Amino acid sequence: MNKYLSKDVQTALRQAILESGGNEVFCLGHTDQDQLVVELEVLARGNRQAVPAILQLCGPGDVVIHNHPSGYLEPSSPDMEIASSLGALAVGFYIVDNPVEKLYRVVEAFVPQQKALIDHAKVAALLGPEGQISKSLSGFENRPEQLRMAFAVTEALNRHHISLVEAGTGTGKSLAYLVPAILWALANKERVVVSTNTINLQEQLTRKDLPFLQRATGLDFRVVLVKGRSNYLCRRRLESANAEPGLFDTEHTGEMTALREWAAQTEDGSREDLSFLPHSSLWEEVCCEADQCGRSHCLHFNHCFFHQARRRAAHADILVANHALLLADLSLRQQTDNYSAMAVLPPFSRLVLDEAHHLEEVATRYFSTQVTRFAFARALNRLRHPRKPQRGQLPRLLVQLGKSLGDNDDVLYRELHSRIEELISQRQELFNLATADLEQTGTELAKALGQEIRSGEEIRQRLVPAFTARPVWEKTEALLRSLARATNEYAESVRELLKMLRKLPDEAAEATRSLSTDLAGSSQRLQSIAEQLLSFVGLAPGTCAWFEIAMGRIGRGEGIITRLCTAPLVVAPLLRETLMERMQTVILTSATLTVGGTFDYLRQRIGLNDMEPGRFSELLLASPFDFKQQALLAVPTDIPEPGRNGYAEAVRDLTEKALLLADGRSFVLFTAYSLLRRIHSELSPLLTARGYKVLRQGEATRHSLMQQFSQDPTSILFATDSFWEGVDVPGRALEQVIIARLPFRVPTEPVLEARAEAIATAGGDPFMEYTVPQAVIRFRQGFGRLIRHRTDRGVVLILDSRVIRRGYGRLFLRSLPDVPVAKLPQAELLKAMSEFFSKDTPTLVETKDGESQV
Repeated sequence: MNKYLSKDVQTALRQAILESGGNEVFCLGHTDQDQLVVELEVLARGNRQAVPAILQLCGPGDVVIHNHPSGYLEPSSPDMEIASSLGALAVGFYIVDNPVEKLYRVVEAFVPQQKALIDHAKVAALLGPEGQISKSLSGFENRPEQLRMAFAVTEALNRHHISLVEAGTGTGKSLAYLVPAILWALANKERVVVSTNTINLQEQLTRKDLPFLQRATGLDFRVVLVKGRSNYLCRRRLESANAEPGLFDTEHTGEMTALREWAAQTEDGSREDLSFLPHSSLWEEVCCEADQCGRSHCLHFNHCFFHQARRRAAHADILVANHALLLADLSLRQQTDNYSAMAVLPPFSRLVLDEAHHLEEVATRYFSTQVTRFAFARALNRLRHPRKPQRGQLPRLLVQLGKSLGDNDDVLYRELHSRIEELISQRQELFNLATADLEQTGTELAKALGQEIRSGEEIRQRLVPAFTARPVWEKTEALLRSLARATNEYAESVRELLKMLRKLPDEAAEATRSLSTDLAGSSQRLQSIAEQLLSFVGLAPGTCAWFEIAMGRIGRGEGIITRLCTAPLVVAPLLRETLMERMQTVILTSATLTVGGTFDYLRQRIGLNDMEPGRFSELLLASPFDFKQQALLAVPTDIPEPGRNGYAEAVRDLTEKALLLADGRSFVLFTAYSLLRRIHSELSPLLTARGYKVLRQGEATRHSLMQQFSQDPTSILFATDSFWEGVDVPGRALEQVIIARLPFRVPTEPVLEARAEAIATAGGDPFMEYTVPQAVIRFRQGFGRLIRHRTDRGVVLILDSRVIRRGYGRLFLRSLPDVPVAKLPQAELLKAMSEFFSKDTPTLVETKDGESQV
C-alpha cells in the first residue's frame, strides 16, 4: 500500500470513506515523480453519475481512487468502463477497501508527460529577418510585427494560455501562428487545429502557406483540410440511388452516370474533386450524412470516403477546419462528455481561431433552429416520393422484403407489409397536417398583427410577452404542440418498424441493412423537427424565438411560407464552457478584433470576462503599412444623413463623380440590396457608355466577379454582404472603396433586438455596447479592402456624415489606422481626392482628429 499511496493520503482516504458513512467515494490523487499518490481530493460521494464530471478534472499522471464497501476489489463492468475512459486520458484507476488496507490497480499510474517548450530562438531562426523563410521567399520584407505575433503565439502554447491577437493588414499573421503551431505539434506529437470562417482563407492556408512552409523550413509535418461530412460522396447511398433510376428527374440522369464513373476513380470522394457541380437535389441523395450513416456496420466502411478522410485527420499534425465544423465538434463533445476520442474532429487541445471576429455570429447560427413546410417535405419525401409512389425508403423496403423473404416467412412478411403500408398512409397524413397547420399558423398570426401576406414582403415578429399574451398565441401554441406530438408519434412508429425488422432472418436482414440505416436517419430528422417545434413554443429563458411569414414559391405554384425560428440569446457561456475552459491553448486572431483600440467587446461576447484574468493575454499589432502616405479617408460634410430626403440622390451623384475621378477601379459597398439596386440601375448605363466595366453582386459567382474585376482596370463593383471582407485585390486594380452607409445591422432583426433588450434590462447601453461595436468591426473590414500591399494607394469615401456629426462616429474613426481624413463640402472634397489621385503623395497631412484644409 505504501508503494502506491503516501501515509497522509491513506489517512485522508479513510477519513473521506468514514464521512460518507462507509459508502462509495471517488477521489482524485496527484502523483509525484515516482508515481506515488501524495495529494488527495474528494470528488464525489456515493454517486456514479458524477463520473463524467470527474473525467473533466483529471490530467495525465493523476489517479482516480474508488472504494468497494463490500471489500471485494475485483472491478465490476461499470468499473471497467470508467477504467477505459481514464486510461484514454492517461489517468490511473485504483480500487481500495474501506479500511484502506487492500488495493487493486485496475490501471497503473502513468508517468506524467512533460511538454516540450518551444524556444523563441527556433521561431526567430525560421521567421526572423535572417531566417530560413526569408531566404526562400522572393521579395521578403522584414516585419517586426509578424515576429512579435509569433512570439506571443509561442508563449500561449508554452504557458497553456488564451491569447487575443489583432494583427493589422500586412502583418503576415498566418505565418506568424503557423510556424509556432508546427514546431509545437512536432515537438510534442500533439495536433494543432486551425479554424477559419471562410473557404478563401482555408484555401490560402492549405494550398499556399502550409506547402510553402514545408518547402522553406524542411520540416516534415502532415496537414489535412477537414471538410464537413456532406462534402463527401456516400458509396452506400449512391448504390441505393442507382437501384432507383426513376428517383430523379430525367435531366439529372446524365449527372448520375457521371457520378458513378467518378466514384469508381476518385481517391478523395469530395465534391470539390468533381469536374462539374451536381444539382443540389441529386447531391443531397448521395452525400454522406450523420443520420444516414451505418458507420462500422456499413459494408463500405473500410472504403468510405468520409471515414478515410477522418483516419487521415487522426494522423495529421495540423488540421485546418472551419468555425461551423469546430462548433459541431464541440457541441457533440459536450453532449456526449467525450473529450478524449474522435467526435467530428480527432481530440485536440490546441486551437488557432483565425477570423475570430465571426465566432459569436457563427455560434449563434449553428445553435439556431428553423421549422418550415420544406423541413417536413425533405424528411417525409425520403420515406416516399411525392410524385412517384413506388419510390422512396418505404416502397423500396416493401420490394426488398418481397425478394428476401421466402414462403416460410409469410406471416412475418404480411405483418411487415401491413405495417409499412400503414406508415405510407400516415406519412401522407402527417405531410398534409404539417402543411395545413403551418399555413394556418401563418395566416392567423399575420391577421393578429393586422398585416396582409403579400409577394415580395415578409412579416416578422418576435415572441415577446405582449404578443404571447394575446388569445391567438394560446391557439397557435396548442396547434404547434399538437403537430409536434403527431410528428414524434410518427417518428416513433418508424422506430417500431425498425424493431420489427430485427426479426428478419440473417439473409433478409443483410439485404435490408442499408434501408434500415436510411429509415433510422429519417426517424431522427422527424424527431428533431418535433423538438424544434417544442423549442419554438417553449419560450425558454435564454432563447430568442420569432416567426417569419411570406408568400413564396412552392413547387410550380405560390403559397404561404411560415418559418418558426429560434436562436440562443447569448453564446458566451457556451463558448466559455466548451471552448475556452476545455482547451489548453486558444489563439484568437483577426485584423479586426478591437473596437476603439480595446478588446472589451470581444471578451464580453465570447465569454472571456468570466475567465481568470491570468489565463489570457492581449496583443494589438498595428499594420506595417504607411497609411499617412498610402491612403486618404474622405467624408462629405454637406450630404444628407441616411433616411433623410435627398440621401439616395446625393449618394448617386457623388458616387458617379468619385468613380470618374478614380477612373473606375472601385468597390461601391452597400448595407442594403434595395439601395444597391437603385444606384446601380441609375449609374450603370452612364458608366458603361463611358467605357467602364460595371459589375454587380448577384450577376455571377463571387469568384467570377473577382476575376473579372482584377482583369479589367476599368472595373467598378457594386456589392454588399460578403464583399465587405475576405476579398484581396492588391495593386492598381482597386484604388477606391466607397462606403455608402455605416454598416449598422437592421435593429429590428429579432436576435439583435432581443440582445439589445437584455443589455438594457441589465442596466447597460445596448447601442454603444452592442450595436455600435458590431458596426465598427464591419466598417473596419470594409476599409481594409483598400490597402493590401506596401505599394497600394487609394481613397476610402464614406457617404454617411454621421461618422463626423454624431458622437459615436469618433469610435469608428478611432478604430482605423492613422490615416489622413478630409472632412469637406462635396466640391472641395472632390478636389482633394483629385489631387490625391494625381500625385504620388496626398497634400492633406492632418490626421483623423484634425480639421481638413486643401
